[in-house]
Amino acid sequence: MTTWTWDGSGKVFDAGEPEGALLAADSWFVSDGKVRAFDRHRRRFNSTARELGFSEPSSEDFWAALIDLIPPSGEWFPRVEIIGDDNPVLGFRLRPSPTRTDELRVWAPPFSDPRQNPHVKGPDIGLLEDLRGRARVDHNCDEVLLVDERGFAVESATSSLLWWEDLTLCVPHPDLAQLPGVTSSLIQAEALRRSIGIDFRLCTPTDLSRHEVWLVNALHGIRRVCAWSGMPHPSPAPERFWEWKTWLEHQMESI
Repeated sequence: MTTWTWDGSGKVFDAGEPEGALLAADSWFVSDGKVRAFDRHRRRFNSTARELGFSEPSSEDFWAALIDLIPPSGEWFPRVEIIGDDNPVLGFRLRPSPTRTDELRVWAPPFSDPRQNPHVKGPDIGLLEDLRGRARVDHNCDEVLLVDERGFAVESATSSLLWWEDLTLCVPHPDLAQLPGVTSSLIQAEALRRSIGIDFRLCTPTDLSRHEVWLVNALHGIRRVCAWSGMPHPSPAPERFWEWKTWLEHQMESI
């Protein structure tokens, strides 16, 4: 992994890792210079930056310099950041892509979402990684489902939540404290284009275990839940899953 810090006066990235708390972050999957919905990731990060009092990420200089740091070949999972305490700065990490998977086992813990900033990606990453570690060690699971204080499923530690009830694509109700998912928004837009019904619902983990459940993000695209800790296991992946996963993979474009 290689890190840089943005020099706003010189309009360049300097090698070196910024110090301080992680205030905001955004990441995306890159394969041989191609990425999915890069403009949406850029807009999401810019919006968060403005809320934190940063205007610099909106400049073309910043994003052009960032793109130049991404190699034209190979698979990568870069991350742009706002880091610092008294004087936050912009940072960039070029990370090799982790192994990508199609399915995962999920732990639904007996406590509510512990995040302090559920609407902002970044500040709670360390906390969520600790939870995923517990899921792996204690429950033989890959991911953690986050639920609110009423027991309704919100999203997972790293992914947006979607599920199917018959022919309806279901999305967690917008009143729930969740991140604005780029990959989820792409899938919902395509569902509307195909005249597939979308419904925003409240659902418990037990109810979810009776349905085809997808966890979606920039790195893996669409993954289906193949097992729940302590709950019935879903049936084998339906043809619909593989068709949608293939469609999403074809949305990659040159950065």
